[in-house]
Amino acid sequence: MAQKRYVVMGAGEVGFHLARSLSTDGHDVTVIEIDPEGRARIEDELDVLVIAGNGAQPAVLTAAGAASCDLFLAVSSSDEANLVAARIAKKLGATRAVVRVGEADEVISERRLLEEVFSVDLLLSTQLLTTNRILNQIRGHNTMAVEYLAAGKVQLRKIRLDEDSPLTRNPLREVEMPKDSLVVGYFHGQELTVPAGDDKAEPGDDALILGTTAVIREAERMVSSSREVVGTVVIAGGGRTGRTVAQTLSSFDARVKIIERDRRSAEDLATLFPRYEIIHGDATDFSLLQAERIDLADTFVAMTGHDESNLMASLLARDLGVPQELALVHRAETTHLWRRLGLHHVFSPRSLAYARIREYIDSDYSAHIVSLQRGAAVVLERQLAAASPAAGVTLAEMKPPRGLIVGAVVRGQKVFVPRGSDRLEVGDLVILFVQEQELDTVRLLFPGRSA
Repeated sequence: MAQKRYVVMGAGEVGFHLARSLSTDGHDVTVIEIDPEGRARIEDELDVLVIAGNGAQPAVLTAAGAASCDLFLAVSSSDEANLVAARIAKKLGATRAVVRVGEADEVISERRLLEEVFSVDLLLSTQLLTTNRILNQIRGHNTMAVEYLAAGKVQLRKIRLDEDSPLTRNPLREVEMPKDSLVVGYFHGQELTVPAGDDKAEPGDDALILGTTAVIREAERMVSSSREVVGTVVIAGGGRTGRTVAQTLSSFDARVKIIERDRRSAEDLATLFPRYEIIHGDATDFSLLQAERIDLADTFVAMTGHDESNLMASLLARDLGVPQELALVHRAETTHLWRRLGLHHVFSPRSLAYARIREYIDSDYSAHIVSLQRGAAVVLERQLAAASPAAGVTLAEMKPPRGLIVGAVVRGQKVFVPRGSDRLEVGDLVILFVQEQELDTVRLLFPGRSA
């Protein structure tokens, strides 16, 4: 790989590991850090240039060489500073910018707006990455990645298929997908194809499933051979990530218990989740776990704010006989110690963010899950204008080519996957799945900027 220039803002765990791996690969790396201790660690351990200061200030970005970098990585602990710094870096001349934020809602509902206003090429949330990983483990599903579209109203999921999936046993035309969902692509290794009716996937392929948020879970359950039996889930810790996981589980047929040490937080949780059992207590108290019959749980998730508490609580749950324990850690370097103790499902939010950013870099800056093969396909959101040739036309009349799929339509509060007889209307927000060779067709049928 040719040498490139990277500027990393933030010397926390994500920034440190990015700087270390990129410099080890032979790239030119500069790190911006305002905290003296963070700078000292970088200077002592890495062979990179370190700039002191606030990365949201133009003078600091200029000193770091942001104007000529191939990629600016804003991964500090401040969401606002990351966004502002990315915007300034792009204005100065940075080729691309990646921004890490904390809250999942910002990425799900405001991603397009934030990417456009702050000139961000990849916006990711550590909370969303962590929540998706934990939920997939709880549910035992084969989802590899999730992309949220139309402010969260539509989802695109990349799902690993095995020999028992109907998509590997039957041609696509014989598989009746749930209403408002469809299969838009198959990944066979690194090769992406848009399937026709006679095509059949192979075990080990990844299917790209597009659908409304209301039905995507049903579609995933149908194409994945794993049975979705969530059962009883015990969550230790009612912080932001714990609440997000609990909120998502509300759409499943699951019994949920939340153990929270702080009384006021426990009372807030009881108000927020009236259907759940909220336990005020310490998840590392063995007698409490026994009294609450944690041994009957199917999954125990430890996500308090303290790694040591998560370790202890998970070990106690395992000793009580819980079949599956998941633990959140903030110091990723300790995960190998946890695994030595038999805790195999240990997740670090910062490690997940680091892995996603490295995936983005290694895929030649492909931000979307469908474009990991260097732009093989993209997902576009277009607002249908009166001048568009597609306005007032049914899909059957339009006859889009195989490499262009009108995947979903948002019309006011209504969201649906269109069929041949459905007519597109001016003002519709259309979700398009487009292979590279059909981008000119999109410009012709759906002129204008992405929504």
